[in-house]
Amino acid sequence: MIGEISTISKKSGMKFLDLGIIVVYILITTVFILFTPFNETIFRAVLGFPLIFFIPGYVCTSALFTRSQELDALERIALSIGLSICIVIFTGFLLNYTPFGIRVPSILFSLSAVTLIFTAVCAVRRVS
Repeated sequence: MIGEISTISKKSGMKFLDLGIIVVYILITTVFILFTPFNETIFRAVLGFPLIFFIPGYVCTSALFTRSQELDALERIALSIGLSICIVIFTGFLLNYTPFGIRVPSILFSLSAVTLIFTAVCAVRRVS
C-alpha cells in the first residue's frame, strides 16, 4: 500500500515537471533580458530565442494535447514551433495597438503572461 502511494506521487510529480521548468526558465530569462549587468551578454539572445520560438507553442500544445500518446515527439516539436511563431505574431500585433508599443519589456512581459496562462491551463487540464 505504501509502495502504491509513492508510485502515485512520483507519477503526479513528474506530470508537472516540464511546466515547473518552463516557469523557472521564464523567470531566469526575465532577469537576463531586463537587468543591466546580464542584458549585455550573449545569454540574452541564447535564453530569448527559445522563449520566442518554442516555449509558448510547447505549452499551448501541451494544453491542447494533454496525453503524450496523442502526438509523437517530432509532431509535438513541429507544432510547438509553428504555434510559437503564431502566438508571437499575434502578441506583437496586439502590442502595436497598445500604449506600450513593441519594445523589449512589453514583448517580454506579454509573451511571459501568455505562456504562464497556457501553463496554468495545461496544469488544470492535466489534473482533470
